[in-house]
Amino acid sequence: MKKVSVIVALSLFAVSLLMAGSRVFAKDLDVEITKVSIGVKGYEFGPAVPRVIVELDSEVSSVSKDNVKVTTAGVDRKIKSVYLSNKNGKKIKSGSSQYVTIQMPVSFDAERNAGEASPFTYNMDIFQNQWSSDYKVTIKGLEVESDDQTASLSTEADAINNRISPEAAVFKNRGSFSGTYTNPMTDSQDELTLNYAAYEPKDLAKGKKNPLIIWLHGQGEGGEDPDISLLGNEVVALAREDIQKHFTAGKQTGAYVLVVQAPTYWMDEGDGTNGAGAGVSRYTEILMDTIKDYVANNADVDTSRIYLAGCSNGGYMALNLAIHNPDYFAGLAPLATAYSYYEYEREADNSYTRVPSEESLSGTEMVPTEDVYFDDEKVAALKDIPIWFVHSANDTTVDPTAYSLPIYKALVDSGAENKWFSYYETVEGSDMKDTEYLGHWSWVYFFNDQVAGVQDAEAVKKADELTGFKANNKNKGGSATAESGGKEYSNIFDWLNAQSK
Repeated sequence: MKKVSVIVALSLFAVSLLMAGSRVFAKDLDVEITKVSIGVKGYEFGPAVPRVIVELDSEVSSVSKDNVKVTTAGVDRKIKSVYLSNKNGKKIKSGSSQYVTIQMPVSFDAERNAGEASPFTYNMDIFQNQWSSDYKVTIKGLEVESDDQTASLSTEADAINNRISPEAAVFKNRGSFSGTYTNPMTDSQDELTLNYAAYEPKDLAKGKKNPLIIWLHGQGEGGEDPDISLLGNEVVALAREDIQKHFTAGKQTGAYVLVVQAPTYWMDEGDGTNGAGAGVSRYTEILMDTIKDYVANNADVDTSRIYLAGCSNGGYMALNLAIHNPDYFAGLAPLATAYSYYEYEREADNSYTRVPSEESLSGTEMVPTEDVYFDDEKVAALKDIPIWFVHSANDTTVDPTAYSLPIYKALVDSGAENKWFSYYETVEGSDMKDTEYLGHWSWVYFFNDQVAGVQDAEAVKKADELTGFKANNKNKGGSATAESGGKEYSNIFDWLNAQSK
């Protein structure tokens, strides 16, 4: 492994010297930085880098934070603590180590709608998140000690390919599913592949069936690397204790979490573009086959308790998949769903008509009509499936009045039961207190385990048009309480855990 040039202090009061390819020793301490890694963690706003892990070529017994300075991706970082650790950045209680972790506070960059110094770049050509092409880390004045010998180390390195994410790593089962499927737009035969990552709790009881949560990502998290889907939204939270504890009633010991990634978009109807949510996804059949294949290879999964959740594009796909497979899923959680209530104008080749738009990121927008896409047939397909919607009234990306609100009203108007809707005024953060995010990000409440109150279903049913909905932050989505099987539920995960076919 190629070693990085370092600076070693002549004494505690000497001047540090930086010379390419050389070192200066203090009290004969012979140590070099051999590798710099970034620790990536999922937050409600996406991934951030709260730590840098430095690997040395030999062990040291102590480290100081007094003079260390760190810059990541061009941003000067504050230093919270510096300590000896294992290779993954976990602090060791005693002894020596060749790993040093520098812990740093994280913050939200409102202009970029991302974490400050995020390791992600948003590709404006395909409107998806990707790992940045480089991630420069500069460290100066890292003081280490061993056997009364000291050294002050400095380095500059590109760490984008040296990523450590323990939260993503717990989704250990990684794989893909491939097949040939008919393109719904062109009728051609397409070779498709979906990648996935699955979390499987260690202490699942042998012979005891446990539920499965399937997560479907939004527009920005497609591609061929499931870590993008896990960290682009805080999907890693589904494996954390706070959420897993909702699935530990009685002898049940947790829930599987299967995260499947589309190579383009779930709303891709066959031409590789992101559609309007008023058609059938090209991935409908392969996604269902991927799920069934995973379940067939995990006998512990309770096939009567498979739940489907997703945000935006994924919220569309949750409804789309359930409509085409109405007897498979025990419950749905569509968040800021982009499944359209209305039809959209189309060209002769069945692609969407697009017109110039100064407000759209792509420079064009699709044209809605007054014709209803969410018709009686779709209502009937979803009528008997328990569903809990989540949306924010100030969502300007997926307008709830054209998507989730009329869909929900159509369902309750039909007499469908066990249908709930948490409707927020705005999206307020918890990781970054007093931070208001984009209105589209209502999934923040889901991953923060805060979805509790619901809209009054009877009030929605009785009201003309959509006037029965009352956005409510104070009561976490609504002043009413979800009910199922004669019990009340003030948490979406407790409600999910109670659903069974």
